[in-house]
Amino acid sequence: MRFAPVVEQVAGEYLGRVKVVGADIAAAGGMAAEMGIMGLPTLVFYKGGQEVHRIMGAVPRQKIVDAIKSKLGI
Repeated sequence: MRFAPVVEQVAGEYLGRVKVVGADIAAAGGMAAEMGIMGLPTLVFYKGGQEVHRIMGAVPRQKIVDAIKSKLGI
């Protein structure tokens, strides 16, 4: 699955330290509703199996990097 270019770039920078997974919401049925996703794109950050942060909408690369550093401690 392809991600937005900025997400692909950040995933490459943190390869081996952060796992990036995408989902085709249209094909996944009720997954968006189950996860409380109201709009796309939405990035959900998990640590230890628990959601720790969420970013909704298109954002600059630095906002994603800042979330990885502050919320995931990487």
